[in-house]
Amino acid sequence: MKGVYLIVDKNTGKKYVGSAYNDVGIWSRWSVYAATGHGWNAALVNLMAERGISYARERFRMTLLETWPFRTEDKIILERESHWKEALLTRGDFGYNQN
Repeated sequence: MKGVYLIVDKNTGKKYVGSAYNDVGIWSRWSVYAATGHGWNAALVNLMAERGISYARERFRMTLLETWPFRTEDKIILERESHWKEALLTRGDFGYNQN
């Protein structure tokens, strides 16, 4: 499945909205977070450099916002991701999204 997900930092309340598209499903995408704590997202990379992966494992909560079949065009997934970033104010002071 493709989709849009939310990561919430239970310590600060900051949020991160991400998506799984192309040939990468949600399970594969989340596996990267489990292994790295940051999924190669710039703000989360910096946070893990400061706090370590145990911070993510103890304080991050992940949830699905939307799921879509693999045949769904990536453009739709990216538009929905942008919608959720706006709706949840995940850019700037309230979140970890930098784009």
